[in-house]
Amino acid sequence: MKKTLIVLVLTIMSISVNGSQSMFKALFMFNFAKYIEWPNMEQQSEFVIGVLGNDEIIPELNKLAGARKINNKKIVVKSVKTPAEGNGVHIFYVPNTKSNQIQKVVANFKGSPTLIVTDKPSLCKVGSHINYVTVDGKMKFEVNKQNIINHNLNVDPKLVALGISVQ
Repeated sequence: MKKTLIVLVLTIMSISVNGSQSMFKALFMFNFAKYIEWPNMEQQSEFVIGVLGNDEIIPELNKLAGARKINNKKIVVKSVKTPAEGNGVHIFYVPNTKSNQIQKVVANFKGSPTLIVTDKPSLCKVGSHINYVTVDGKMKFEVNKQNIINHNLNVDPKLVALGISVQ
């Protein structure tokens, strides 16, 4: 009985920590959008965030989307199975579990005004624009300014200053 209770408590704590990480990642993503300028945004009716796969960040993004706007646009969150299904999104998130597809993602969005956000160390060096990392137990993010510029996006220098710059 005591072992069962300990396992149950540890499982609940694990779920809570993962949920909190997803919530923070979703909040970060919304804040990234404040520092990025997309071309022709005024002509679009929605701001679309694509997520590769069925990741735990989706419910968190949907909660935020229900309460907020990005660039005065309604936010739509799409779960997609392939990078090509994400064409036309403003932000494309690649969770750690799908990081093996980064080359397909980078090739699919080459030159398009899509901010690629990932969640595995070193992905900014292979095409990601922003990558979540943990440093000294704290969630931070890497930024590759040149990758962002190569996708026809304007990035506020404040975002680069807030993150860990990667070349």
